Parts: sequence; structure tokens; C-alpha cells
Amino acid sequence: MTSAPFTRRAALAGPAALAAAGLAPAFGQAAYPSRPVTLVVTFAAGGGVDTVSRLFADALGRALKDRMVVENRGGGGTVLGTQAVTSATPDGHTLLAAPTTLVINAAVRPSLPYDWQRDLVPVGLMAKLPFVAVVRPQSPLRGMADLLPASHSRGVLNYASGGVGTVAHLAGELLALKTGAKMQHVPYRGEGPAITDLLNGSLDLTFATLAAVAGQIESGQLRALGMTTAERAPLLKDVPTVQEQGVAPFDVSAWIVLMTPARTPPEVVTRLQQALGEVLADTALVDRLTTIGAVAASPTLDAKAFMAREAETWAEVIRQARLSF
Repeated sequence: MTSAPFTRRAALAGPAALAAAGLAPAFGQAAYPSRPVTLVVTFAAGGGVDTVSRLFADALGRALKDRMVVENRGGGGTVLGTQAVTSATPDGHTLLAAPTTLVINAAVRPSLPYDWQRDLVPVGLMAKLPFVAVVRPQSPLRGMADLLPASHSRGVLNYASGGVGTVAHLAGELLALKTGAKMQHVPYRGEGPAITDLLNGSLDLTFATLAAVAGQIESGQLRALGMTTAERAPLLKDVPTVQEQGVAPFDVSAWIVLMTPARTPPEVVTRLQQALGEVLADTALVDRLTTIGAVAASPTLDAKAFMAREAETWAEVIRQARLSF
């Protein structure tokens, strides 16, 4: 059935008549979005989560027919940025690019200023981000087998991450458990600053999303030791996985879920889900994500169930590593 044609009489009748004609929101509801939408990224600019989030922000803005701007709120192990969204007006104009750290923090921080399951609503999974262990080109480390002897001869290996409780942090803890290497975690306010210090010689290695370092690996500024995922990355077919180098099982990647504050009107959440579905169906964006080392999510994935499974998985890793922040 087609919508009634737009007529001057309908226009003069006001919002109620327009809503009945299928031409406007119901009476009392403003059109969404009514102004630019802010997407909060809980890391400093320059890392993989930031890079991928910006691609989605541009695409979602086009789908919503309004601008979406990225606001970087790093620090506090992603708590500061997350809290900013949970306390925002729940109208869909402040969104969160929620990283895996969201569920990790819940497992190790007993006094968070929010409950992610109560205070946030998942719109949908945007992308997954494989990690890669990287070093400077002149580093003596050539693979996973070098970690244990190097840590013994030097006392400890310093590795960086984009913050306490991030996937990169836990990847290092898990690798230390499985190899016996002594590794000291050095947290930063995002991948960008961590990679900068690695390049400057202040660190031994770091775990970074492939999306953040693919270009530097290709140019020779960084050298890849191993992929943390179960399979090799299409962009780095010559780089073996950590598992292939004898550290198994080992399958670690990050993800980004688009979230909005709880109590956001259901029709706004539905509109955001529709927009995200449009974006994930865009082959140009999917191809672009692949070229930078990210993997677009399936539009049909149940984000809430996915996050619940991830929360259980990371809670078990934290228990085994006996971590507390």
C-alpha cells in the first residue's frame, strides 16, 4: 500500500495529519536526528578503534541524513568516556563506540559509576579488530619463541596497550601466562600514543589493532611478530599467528558495538539499527574496512547475546590471570 500523496491541505493540517499520512513522526515526537549526533570514542585519536569508528561515523551520518561527529574521551580505562554517554540525555544524539573493554571492566572493577547492561542499550555490532604483536624493525625479538629468553636476559619486557583492561592489555597477560615470559604492562590513553613510544624506543613491543598499524608494517616502520587471531590476516598473509608459533590456544580480537543510553526512545533505537544495517550492507565500506585490517560485522548478529558471551569469555581470562585493577 502506498503512502497518501503530500497535499497543501495535509501540510496545513499540522503534525497530526502529517503523521496519519505517513509523512512525519507522531504528534509530540521531534524528527530524529534533529541536530548532529556525537559518537564518543573512549580512546585517544589515532588508534584502531578510533579509525574504524570514524569510518562508521561518516557512513552513519549519511544514512541518518545529518552529521555524526566523533568525540575522543580517553583515559580511565575507557570509564570516563563511557560515563559521559551513560549520563547523557537519552535522545539518541550521544552515542558510544563501545570497545571490548566495556565488558572487561565489569569483571575487574567493583565500583564502576555505571552498569553497562542497565545503563546502555546495544544498537548493533559494527566491526571486529584483529590484533598483531609489533616491535621496532631493529628489535632482537623475531617471534614468540624469543619472548621467554629475552625476558630472562633483560629482567622484564615492557609492552604497551591503549589502557588498563583493554584487549591489548589482556593479550599480553595471557601471552605471559602461556609462555612464562616476564612482561610488564605499560598503559596509555590509546593506541596512538603507545605506538609513538614504541617507535621512539621506549617499549619492547605492543599489541595493536591491525587497523592502527597496517600502514606502518607495510612501510617498514614496525615489524609484526604474530597475529593474535586464530587465522592469519588477509593483509598480512606472511605473518604467522601466535598459535602457529606454538602458543595455543590463543585467539584474541577486539570489537566495537554502537550503543546508546538506556531510556532512549525505542523508535530512535530502531532508526539507528536501520541506519547501521544500511551501513553494513555498503560493500564499499566493507571493502574499506578490510583494507585497513578490520572486519565488518554481520547485520543479523544479536549484539546483546554476543556481548553476554564475550563478557563470560573475558571474565574467565581475568580469573586465570588473577587480575585486579
